[in-house]
Amino acid sequence: MRILITGAAGLLGTALLEDARSRNHEAIGLGKAELDVTDGSQVSGAVTRHAPDAIVHCAAYTAVDRAETERALAMAVNRDGAHNVARAAAACGAAMVLISTDYVFDGSSRRPYQPNDPPRPLSVYGQSKLAGERAVAEVGGSWTVVRTSWLYGRAAGFVPAILRRAARGEALRVVNDQRGRPTWAQDASGAVLDLVERGARGLWHVAGGGDCTWFELAREAVRLARYDVPVEAVSTSDYGAPAGRPAYAVLDIEATERLLDRPMRDWRDALRCYLRQEWAGQGASTATA
Repeated sequence: MRILITGAAGLLGTALLEDARSRNHEAIGLGKAELDVTDGSQVSGAVTRHAPDAIVHCAAYTAVDRAETERALAMAVNRDGAHNVARAAAACGAAMVLISTDYVFDGSSRRPYQPNDPPRPLSVYGQSKLAGERAVAEVGGSWTVVRTSWLYGRAAGFVPAILRRAARGEALRVVNDQRGRPTWAQDASGAVLDLVERGARGLWHVAGGGDCTWFELAREAVRLARYDVPVEAVSTSDYGAPAGRPAYAVLDIEATERLLDRPMRDWRDALRCYLRQEWAGQGASTATA
């Protein structure tokens, strides 16, 4: 299968490119330098030139707090960019897969969010990603939206950011009243490609097994990496981030697990593997308990 990956220099895009090639797919990666997704004619030309069977659209504006003051840019990338890619995919008959986020929900649920639950984003970032989802659906064709959550891997995302600070001996203050599913990019990549290979359509959730708070994730990462720094639990209001975030952003992944005929890896096991396989490559201490 020929798979075109946008945002291929990013966290998930990099993992997808490597994973797709390891499965003997013809994978084409286009980063921001090669493809401006806000330019419809450029997107159309790239898709026509590469003629993919499927497009996994990872390119996105992901600066959650900065989006509060950069609404136009967030919408241009996350809504209009998704529309441009979906339209080009439909024109060439390619399947379109949009990577979205748990931040399309408001966190008021008392059970894991199912794919068809009503979205109510609290932030401009969440609004822009939801607008992208709707743009893809409105274009039509063979479309899939895959929502994931709390992504990390290699040098990007929450976990390596926490570990870098811990390695410098910094005391950590981490929010303990937001709950979700941490997801290692390698696990997300594998599940997304499984969905592509199975021809899944519509809305799907891909995330790590189990759930925790940001504080619990940080504390476990620091413990496993054996850094001797304090980790303090704080509230969202005390932390004071500009953008609203869902207090409960646990995605229901049961439908995905049924289709793939396997469970998603528990976040603790994934974290251990990340520390051995990726954080070790950055020269950090990786002895795990």
